[in-house]
Amino acid sequence: MDNAARFRQRLKNFGFSDPAIEAAWPNWWSEEADASSSARTELRFSVSRKLGLDPRSLLEDDGEPRFVWRDEARFKRLSGESELEKAAITSFGVALGNVLISATLPLSSIQSVAATNLRELILRRQDFVRLLDLLSLAWSAGIPVVHLRIFPWPQKRMSAMALCRGSRYAILLAKDSMYPAHIAFYLAHELAHVALGHLERENVVVDLEDTELATGSADPEESAADAFALELLTGESSPKVLASTSRRVSAAGLADAALGASKELRIEPGTLALCFGYSTGNWAVANAAMERIYSSAKPVWREVNQVALRELSLEDVAEDVLPYLMAVLGGTDPR
Repeated sequence: MDNAARFRQRLKNFGFSDPAIEAAWPNWWSEEADASSSARTELRFSVSRKLGLDPRSLLEDDGEPRFVWRDEARFKRLSGESELEKAAITSFGVALGNVLISATLPLSSIQSVAATNLRELILRRQDFVRLLDLLSLAWSAGIPVVHLRIFPWPQKRMSAMALCRGSRYAILLAKDSMYPAHIAFYLAHELAHVALGHLERENVVVDLEDTELATGSADPEESAADAFALELLTGESSPKVLASTSRRVSAAGLADAALGASKELRIEPGTLALCFGYSTGNWAVANAAMERIYSSAKPVWREVNQVALRELSLEDVAEDVLPYLMAVLGGTDPR
């Protein structure tokens, strides 16, 4: 059986990113362990559990690693991703989702609940629907939500993933932003896949990056998920909020208009700016307005994962998996 150095290189040659390999590598590994065949075997089982690989394929030095859940996903907005890349994303996501679900209490369900009903529930306590409100909604429904800081492949084009394991769900976000409105839309979109039953046929839906709405596209599920997300965030499935504003409007003018109208319309100001971008295609102004709408720019993933760390029952995570989970969330082992 290959020693640890050759095994690590084998994973890298296969396509795994260095951060993914490093995160999956168990803390207990040492040079002394490399002399033990049983330790080298346990190393392969430990890595396979985290990356979604078939451990038997890692025991064969001349064989190619195989993914466990390679055929369970439906990919949206494909643009040339290889079968190997899709298999890596799927198995990595399902393996992580299993860990998250095992550490999350099963609570109420949002399946078949209309977007307008979820919106009304949030608006009983808030002026408009914020990212934090969507996170609270997801966790209260027993749906763990995390923002990935480590990816299986060096090229990362995934914006988000929703997955189903039995009757449980998890959402993995991957799109980075310094402003919460962007991530709120992606999260609302993934919640839509759950609520609309899109995970009943395949167990995983992977949304790749795209700045365009799918409304009117050839993919009815994506159109439905976008419409659901917009209704949840704005009250309208195809809002034209601020769409009549001149394309020559400045970022400052858009920000002032969004801040001024948000409470009356009950739409978060950043979401209003995004609606302008969707409606006019003037994304430069919409994104520049974010700098004025929010008091400061800060990585949104931190807020998402801070909520996750408060909600997850980390004592239910296997001891050798916890450091890996913390690395994926961009933190350190709390034990």
